[in-house]
Amino acid sequence: MTGERLDGLLTRAARTYPDRPALADGDRVWTYRELDEAVGRLAAGLASHGVRPGDRIGVLVPRSAEAVLAIHAGLRAGAVVAPLDVRNPVARTSRMLRQAGLTRLLTVAASETAAVKAAGGDADPGIQALDGGIGLLHTRERAPGEPLPAPAREGGYVLFTSGSTGMPKGVLLSHSNVAHFAVWAAAETGLRPTDRIGSQAALTFDLSTFDLFAAAAAGACTVLMPERLKAFPADVVDWLTEQRISVLYAVPSLYVSLLERGGAGDALPPALRTLLYAGEPFPPRALETLLALAADRPVYNFYGPTETNVCTYLRVPATWTAAQEATVGSAVPGDVVDVFDETGRPTPGRGEIHVAGATVFLGYLVDGVLHDPARQVRFRDGVVRRAYPTGDLGRRTDGGEIVLSGRRDSQIKRHGYRVDTAEIESVLLETPGIRAAAVVAKTGEHEGQLWAYAQGTVSERDVLGALRTHLPLYMVPDRAVVVPAFPLNARGKTDRLRLAAEAAPTSPPPKETR
Repeated sequence: MTGERLDGLLTRAARTYPDRPALADGDRVWTYRELDEAVGRLAAGLASHGVRPGDRIGVLVPRSAEAVLAIHAGLRAGAVVAPLDVRNPVARTSRMLRQAGLTRLLTVAASETAAVKAAGGDADPGIQALDGGIGLLHTRERAPGEPLPAPAREGGYVLFTSGSTGMPKGVLLSHSNVAHFAVWAAAETGLRPTDRIGSQAALTFDLSTFDLFAAAAAGACTVLMPERLKAFPADVVDWLTEQRISVLYAVPSLYVSLLERGGAGDALPPALRTLLYAGEPFPPRALETLLALAADRPVYNFYGPTETNVCTYLRVPATWTAAQEATVGSAVPGDVVDVFDETGRPTPGRGEIHVAGATVFLGYLVDGVLHDPARQVRFRDGVVRRAYPTGDLGRRTDGGEIVLSGRRDSQIKRHGYRVDTAEIESVLLETPGIRAAAVVAKTGEHEGQLWAYAQGTVSERDVLGALRTHLPLYMVPDRAVVVPAFPLNARGKTDRLRLAAEAAPTSPPPKETR
């Protein structure tokens, strides 16, 4: 591992590129010197209000320059920082606070009410004013003798992912985990101080670590895309052009919308020189189109679950076509990636992908306590390493690249996020009036959609309403169907394959907007 600290990336950039633009949010622009000074003032304010190294701080701030400042300041204060989405239901945010053991929340006036509600009865209702319009809310005090996971005493980064128990899982990444990726990615993609990175990913999404920290590693400028543009692909293309964005890291679904509905299918924005994607498979025909438009501009595929951020990469050949096999490339330097069969041995066939090395997380935070799911595994080179079993299935090519082929559990990728359908089912089963539930990814004419089936004394409107109360929008199914009974397979269990393949019921879906 590099041993690099995330706050050190910003400090070094401020020394090396003090007058270069570091952060742009609309008409507001900070140079690296100005950003470093603002972060320093905010970090000092945190310390003066009792924040100690190792404390766990949530950042519940709308995606903005203030959120970026809060993240950097928390890291500089030695805290474990957890970005949170203000659009999440309060009940879900509250569960995240408990899971990660967050003792503080950073917020702004626009989200103070949600912060207090999420913190619940444990919170001191007084919000202490800090620099830049940011407030500090105490959710609970860390007891004097309360132990911290040893690697987290000097801070770290928490991102949440969907969990099968109905509770979001807090993924604890060390400074070194994220910084190793950021420094490598900046070098691999040739980032330079003149680059302008189009930052469109939610700060709770692991893609954002490139936008914030790889930018700092190279002295590039992070340009925050207005959230409202996401629904209008043509406006996104105009924004990329007007802002002279040179590097974009996004999920394939965004690229597809820009190509098909944004006008980028005719020509890419002229300043865009490097395109990166991750989070889900790229539809082959659309990728072929993008490569043709990109010509000699590099297009990278990054792969890795949140627990490893990015562990493999591929500079996609410009000559690649949809008729060829797609891979996610080979291991990032510092990582080892291999495929293991059910006996725990490396296999040339299909098996579970395991990752060891510099980007592998410290573990999950469950009720504030660190649980490490990694295990000691002997890789094909004979070396035993601490490895994370990803749950992704795949195989190795003769050249050592990885080909993905599904999951071994109930997780799916949706809008770039990993979603555990068991978590959605857990929420449904806690809803009054629902006796049984099943959530499936549809095949056939509704392929690509997620449907929730429920049995009980509820309406389809009730089902979707309950889900919207407890889940972020990206996890809410496209359709809810109430059934008198579930079809069963030969083993007497719910026939999920039949539910996934069946056509729509004759009754129309409830007319609701998101």
